Amino acid sequence: MVRLFLLDQYDDAELDRKKTAAMFAGFITKTAPEEQLMGEIEATDDSGAPVSLEPGTLQVLLPGEDVKFSSPADVGGGYEAFQYRTLLSVSASLGLPYHLVTGDVRQANYSSLRAELVEFRRRVEQLQHGVVAHQLCRPVWARWLETAVLSGALDLPDFARSAARYRPVNWIPPRWDWVDPLKDIQAQVLAMEAGIISRRKVVEATGYDVEEIDRENAADAKRAGDMGLTYRTSPGETQGARATPSRKPETVTEQEA
Repeated sequence: MVRLFLLDQYDDAELDRKKTAAMFAGFITKTAPEEQLMGEIEATDDSGAPVSLEPGTLQVLLPGEDVKFSSPADVGGGYEAFQYRTLLSVSASLGLPYHLVTGDVRQANYSSLRAELVEFRRRVEQLQHGVVAHQLCRPVWARWLETAVLSGALDLPDFARSAARYRPVNWIPPRWDWVDPLKDIQAQVLAMEAGIISRRKVVEATGYDVEEIDRENAADAKRAGDMGLTYRTSPGETQGARATPSRKPETVTEQEA
């Protein structure tokens, strides 16, 4: 919080400096100290009346007068480096990737983005299951279940005696989108083939229920079978499934023609 406060003050000071530098201000100095000093980009004519500076103006000053323009000091090249380091430390203290906090991906590459997203996912998953699901979703689910049983929306005769058997629930958070989904899917397929992870866990990682996916696959397979279609993926083909008819096309002989 202190770093963010100081960074905000630094930005305000830099903005004021830019506004001052953008002002085309001039100061007329005179050798006689008793004469008044004029503080804008103005000169005086022979009668002493102020004359504004216009394009192409060649103004003759009185004897002893000199015009000096303001030139505020530039901040130099340290402004962007200071901003980057300050925001980087703030992002690290928050546990968030730098590019998600600032939207700046100029100094990032594929490996650094993926490494940051892995740590960010671990932190968010802790909050999802340890805070949101445990402290919010579970009480809401228990209250909803009791209300549904008491109102008659759910018919659970033994709920009063064994309510704990109906309370277990599987919380499925929203899915994560990766930088390279093809490699992630290939890694998941290899993990399932090796028995390292179950298909249920892989499906739940996408944010869907495996039972719903199985019902949809069964319905699709039945519809494809009724239409005489067979879905397969050719070896080496990565563009998805291709539908081909399972029945051979009927040939017409020359006599029938």
